[in-house]
Amino acid sequence: MLYITLLMRICKHIVYYYSVKTENRIDYLNQIIHEATHYPFETDIFIHTNQDGQLPIDNFQKNTNGMIEIIYHDLTDIHPWYLTWKYRTLMEQQKNEYDIFIYLEDDILIPRKALQYWFRYKERVMKDKYNLGFFRIEIGPDKQSYLTDIIEPMNQKVQIDDHLYACNLTNPYCGFWIYDKKEFNQFVNSKYWDIRNIKGYSVRASSAIGLHGTKTPWYKCTIVPIIDGRVHPDCKVYHIPNNYVVDKNNYFASMHLEKAVSF
Repeated sequence: MLYITLLMRICKHIVYYYSVKTENRIDYLNQIIHEATHYPFETDIFIHTNQDGQLPIDNFQKNTNGMIEIIYHDLTDIHPWYLTWKYRTLMEQQKNEYDIFIYLEDDILIPRKALQYWFRYKERVMKDKYNLGFFRIEIGPDKQSYLTDIIEPMNQKVQIDDHLYACNLTNPYCGFWIYDKKEFNQFVNSKYWDIRNIKGYSVRASSAIGLHGTKTPWYKCTIVPIIDGRVHPDCKVYHIPNNYVVDKNNYFASMHLEKAVSF
């Protein structure tokens, strides 16, 4: 079954705070752009940054599957973390121009397989007011996938039709959100488009949690399909820095993806 139509258009908004200390993250952005060139539909990328003229387009590889636009924001008298809120105005203006809307942090890689996974399951779970979940993962020295955001297995499940899903009631944060045009327009028209109404998260995280935060009553919960007793293999998005998994004193990235469920 084909889950993606070639006529769809996606907009992807990324916030990147530029400084000498963050120049290495330009490589992260280029990895994100490179992956988008392999998406099976047109993908326009909007990079929101703070330094006018300090981030020329030549720093980025060409997006052969769409365009790249760099938007500069004046942060005078504003804490730098609030740069993560600035994309909202432009994205709202685009609400009728695209079919799929994504906001992601500048170190999150969304593989083509993850998009196909989303297309396959999202309509069915949203029909019952669930959010389709993803997991940020890092790759360990053993080449295995480790979870960055949950440290205990999920033990609650949901049955939809003949399919089993695990409920992520602990931490559904994954550093990005994705909605189709219908859901995005409902988001824009809700009180939660004002990020001040997203409760329970820091300034930056409240922008990236979308509507599926633990204190936002939009969905019943975030769920992930179970295949052969394990979470669906294509629910993975990558935390590019891969820094948690090498820090043995950090509880992030301490649990293997295959141990994400305990039922």
